[in-house]
Amino acid sequence: MRACALLAVCGLFSGGNPALAQAPKAPPAGQVLQQLSGPSPSWVSEVQVPKGSASGAEQSRQGIQYLLSDVQARVDGKQRQMFRHYALKALNEKGLESAANLEIRFDPAYEQLVVHSVAVHRQGRRHERLPAVEWRVVQREKELDYLIYDGSKTAHAFLDDVRVGDVVEYAYTVSGSNPVFGDRFFGTFDLQWGSPVQRLHARLLWPAGRPLNLRPLNGAPEPRRVQRGDQQELVWHKEGQEGLQLSPDSPAWYDPYAMVQWGDFGKWSDVAAWALPLYKVPEQLPAGLRAEVKRISGLGLDAKTRTAEALRWVQREVRYLGVEVGAGSHAPNPPELVFKRRFGDCKDKTLLTLTLLHHLGVPARAALVHTQQRQALAQVLPRPSAFNHVIVRAEVDGKTYWLDPTRSSQPGPLDDLGQSSYALALVVDPSTQALTAMESGPAMWSKRQVSVRLDARAGLNEAALMEVTTQVEGLSAEQMRANLSAENAAELQQRYLNYYARYYPGIVVDRPFEVRDEQPAVNKIQVLERYRVKDFFARVEAEKRLEASLEVPELLALLQSPRDTIRNAPLALPHPQDMRHEVELLLPESWTFKNEVKEVRDRAFELSREIQGDGQRLLIRDHYRSLADHVPADATAAYAANVEKARKMLGYVVYKTDPGASAAGDQVSSESAGLNLPVLLLGGLTLALLVHLALRLYRWDPARKPGDTLSAAGEPLGGLLWLLALGILIQGGYVAYGAWSAWPAYGLQTWHMFTMPGGARYHPMMAPMLLLEMVALLAQAVGWCLLALLFFKRRASAVPVYLGYMWAVVCFATLDQVLLAQVPVLEDQSSSKDIVELIRSAVVLSFWSWYVLKSERVRKTFVVRYRAESGADFAAQSPAAPQTLAPEAIAAHSAQP
Repeated sequence: MRACALLAVCGLFSGGNPALAQAPKAPPAGQVLQQLSGPSPSWVSEVQVPKGSASGAEQSRQGIQYLLSDVQARVDGKQRQMFRHYALKALNEKGLESAANLEIRFDPAYEQLVVHSVAVHRQGRRHERLPAVEWRVVQREKELDYLIYDGSKTAHAFLDDVRVGDVVEYAYTVSGSNPVFGDRFFGTFDLQWGSPVQRLHARLLWPAGRPLNLRPLNGAPEPRRVQRGDQQELVWHKEGQEGLQLSPDSPAWYDPYAMVQWGDFGKWSDVAAWALPLYKVPEQLPAGLRAEVKRISGLGLDAKTRTAEALRWVQREVRYLGVEVGAGSHAPNPPELVFKRRFGDCKDKTLLTLTLLHHLGVPARAALVHTQQRQALAQVLPRPSAFNHVIVRAEVDGKTYWLDPTRSSQPGPLDDLGQSSYALALVVDPSTQALTAMESGPAMWSKRQVSVRLDARAGLNEAALMEVTTQVEGLSAEQMRANLSAENAAELQQRYLNYYARYYPGIVVDRPFEVRDEQPAVNKIQVLERYRVKDFFARVEAEKRLEASLEVPELLALLQSPRDTIRNAPLALPHPQDMRHEVELLLPESWTFKNEVKEVRDRAFELSREIQGDGQRLLIRDHYRSLADHVPADATAAYAANVEKARKMLGYVVYKTDPGASAAGDQVSSESAGLNLPVLLLGGLTLALLVHLALRLYRWDPARKPGDTLSAAGEPLGGLLWLLALGILIQGGYVAYGAWSAWPAYGLQTWHMFTMPGGARYHPMMAPMLLLEMVALLAQAVGWCLLALLFFKRRASAVPVYLGYMWAVVCFATLDQVLLAQVPVLEDQSSSKDIVELIRSAVVLSFWSWYVLKSERVRKTFVVRYRAESGADFAAQSPAAPQTLAPEAIAAHSAQP
């Protein structure tokens, strides 16, 4: 692997080392070669080209049907030979472009190329074209854009007279091995492609007495083994190998294709031992490096300060440039040479940093990583090609730091420097036995805070002033600093303007942006942008109102809905990300807002929103935090649903209806005292009816049981009844709080927001639900007043009224939870805590119901009758027996004057 990257791809272990290899002379670029051809090696096993099948053609892509992939490798203990034999059919004009254009890449520093055959099959006949083919060797340097020069070349040939339907067959051998690996060899057989292959064949010849390590991956089959003299033969063969096309946006580390890795290396400790001499720190330094060590040492005794300064010096003074010729693909150049020429790649800069740290007394080692494979390294066969980048692992004051000398100069203390997490690393140390997990600490997070201030106090028909303050730190600060240095201010300002113009069409620059870089003290940077937004409050004729949307594009960029939810591969996500976003809106007049806290949580991210409104000021705070770098394929649909829910949660519209709009369909202006007259009138009528019913209940005297001898005055409150009285008083507090909290929902603007089509949170069930809620609240308030009067007067009707009132409250709360679940815009108003509280209330009320029905104290306490309370004649109702007179007494009584 030659690809290693920071902002782009940076070649792992770049730089030439003439002491390790003598490169054969390569032909000049563009020279026509005749000596490339030759017969196939005697050790190659012949594999025939199959005939194309209709099913294979139907599944093919890019107009090419692959008929044969035949790869054979031979290791004899001194070098490696790779024989490749391919056959492909051009199905259309698109496929013809690829089939007739042959490219073979090799490294002339240690490899030799021999082409054995180039043939065209047409109408069942094979035509050999190799003698007529003109090969040109060109040095294309595909990675030169990333400042990597590897010296590899490409043998290129255009075939004449190739037509749609023809089969192009070619075979070649590349011999030689990179001397940096010594006498150790390794490789990979790909046993599955993105497109189907009709016949797939792989073969390995390996010395019989030499240990061989195999690692089949992703269902790769076991090989057929045959002993052939002093070599063992391993063969993998498959007819009709199906292709595998991955879903888009899959992680770079996800590689589900069947393959077999083979080689001498069997343990990670073997790879660490191989790399150890390459990163040996020289004990003697040239004068220039000694002076630099002395300068850094003079900065103080603090090991963190010395480490950070040594790293910064390499980042600042040694520019990135990789010269990966021959063995230099994996071997770093001596620090003295790198210091002298002031350029190098990741290997060179790492060894130079290790040298400085060693002479500064800071323990540090090289660490091999892969910028894309990351956690997938745990599955592969140990070998040097498993890595494409190298960094520094330093141990300072008992803490581990993963430092990258190829980054731009990182300001600030060592703990503030951004560190990349590649999941797994191989530390080049004699004690290394396995890969080391790179913990994703705070320094590895991308942190960003965006504050947007929208000032519309000049008036709803005037332009709003918009200030955007973006503060980043760590890795994000370094990336922004690199962007600022790569482009001029005018270009960046135009790019920033167009970014916001997608959300605010009338936006213009008010003042050029300012940059506040806090280096070298800390690794933070702040950008302040100022704009003027014309028509911030836009006219919406259909709704007869002015409205303004409060946008959060930075968060929406992180919450992208996946293109495909039915996938065969995980979905890659940016991670680790931590973003805080704040929008402050200043208005020219008082507004009605609902203060609330919302949250969406997924296995891959969490998002919270806090809304605080107070008259002429609205403040919205959002916090997004990623929780994973990917979503499993089978969880993508759930993730997409949560993303959509989060994006909807981020939408916020502030609007004002036109003056004079009717309640039937048009909206009323906020200047009309904010009174919702129709709802207010309905509430008054409902209240009058409820008071009438309460008065009738107040006069109700339940009939006594026959033979009841209880005192007409009853016993005073006592025992558990005092606790019940306290509960009734607390219930009154709940009723008052509920009424106070619900009152803003019946204000004109909020009412229209929920009940008028086009409102920010409109739903057709909202109007009846709000009216039902109002009736219930009024009923609770009137009912509580009645209950309190009856209870403390110890009226005989208090017990049935208590039971009816309290159970009605529980039933309504249950109905309320059911209705909330039916209205999407109110889903956030219901939670599991509310349901638990409802169940708890029902259990407690069940106890009190049993008590008031069974308690002797209750029976003797609540006995007062309404008639007795009002002073009416109660003799006929007295529980005492009437006096009985004897007949003579009656007569005597009657005879009296």
